Amino acid sequence: MPSSTNRRTFLLAAGAAAAAYAASPPIRTAFIGVGNRGSSLLRQTLEQSDVAINAICDLDPGARDSAMSKAAEHKPRAYTDWREIADLKDVDAVKIATPCYLHAEMAAACLEAGKYVYCEKPLGITPEQVDLVLKASRQAKTFLQIGQQIRYFPGVREVVRRIREDKVAGEVFVIRAQRDGAPARPDSQRRPRPAWYEDPKKSGDLIVENSVHNLDVCNWLAGGRPVSAYGHGARYLPERLPAGKLMMDGFSVAYIYNNDIHLDYNQLYLHARGMKEVPNGQWYMIHGEKGSVFMTHSSAVFHDMQGEAEPLDLIPSELKDAKENAMSEFYACIREGRKPFADITVGATAALTGILGREAIYKGASVSWDELGVSL
Repeated sequence: MPSSTNRRTFLLAAGAAAAAYAASPPIRTAFIGVGNRGSSLLRQTLEQSDVAINAICDLDPGARDSAMSKAAEHKPRAYTDWREIADLKDVDAVKIATPCYLHAEMAAACLEAGKYVYCEKPLGITPEQVDLVLKASRQAKTFLQIGQQIRYFPGVREVVRRIREDKVAGEVFVIRAQRDGAPARPDSQRRPRPAWYEDPKKSGDLIVENSVHNLDVCNWLAGGRPVSAYGHGARYLPERLPAGKLMMDGFSVAYIYNNDIHLDYNQLYLHARGMKEVPNGQWYMIHGEKGSVFMTHSSAVFHDMQGEAEPLDLIPSELKDAKENAMSEFYACIREGRKPFADITVGATAALTGILGREAIYKGASVSWDELGVSL
């Protein structure tokens, strides 16, 4: 139990820190891209304190006007040219939520202009794009936080800590992960994806645009990065096309990591709606010397190897419903002068992991990390 003097000192220090935090000027923020994902980032940003939204940029007048209306209290200025955002002197931080092939150029320019950057995943869709942002980041006095939001779920962070630090499963040997779903119904009225999404040259294909979230979790669980990959994929429906023509709807990749962990990753939008025997959706199985963990983004249970102990829930009850806090952490890192948990290295590693798997699928051969030619 701390003494009353220590407790008083602690409370005084905490009060002084809180006062300084409250007295800090608002962090002036701009948005490049306020479509589906960008509008979500805008909503989350409006919930933050001591933040001023000074500029909103989007080519789509409907999306831009909607965002301007939502942020009307901040009286932001509207733009259509993202380069003007990078040049603004009254902007400290920029959030980028544009099509994937534009991320790297925009992020690098904003870092070079002295802005803090929150960039949606993936960091880039080619090794050259990833390298461009890495080099800009190394020269910058600011930082980039990547939109790998799963890293900011407190429950998931606790599970990874239990696996990597507490060694609940012992030494990890193999990770198996999937992100499966049912194909769209032929008569679906769902709004079609934008043209850039279906074009692998603009989206990076499914493994880079979409699977990058799950592959990042696998990298995090493994505590390393791949050294090689081999895989296969295609566009199966409504007619079969070879990988690279249109965004794939199914693929499998095997990765070997630099710490000798093996990852099998599968993503298939071919899960029959009536098939209940095999779990659908997103999950991870972590197999170690002591047993296995079955994990989703909201639950994780450890099963001991011999089945002699009761399954162990790895997420404390107080973290079960905890929400991701990427936005609050972004601003806290700026104010406190610390780097974000999902920093440039996390973003680059995740993007390159997806790119490595994609190239292995396209080439139909094993591809090594070194062949990508990017130094982290």
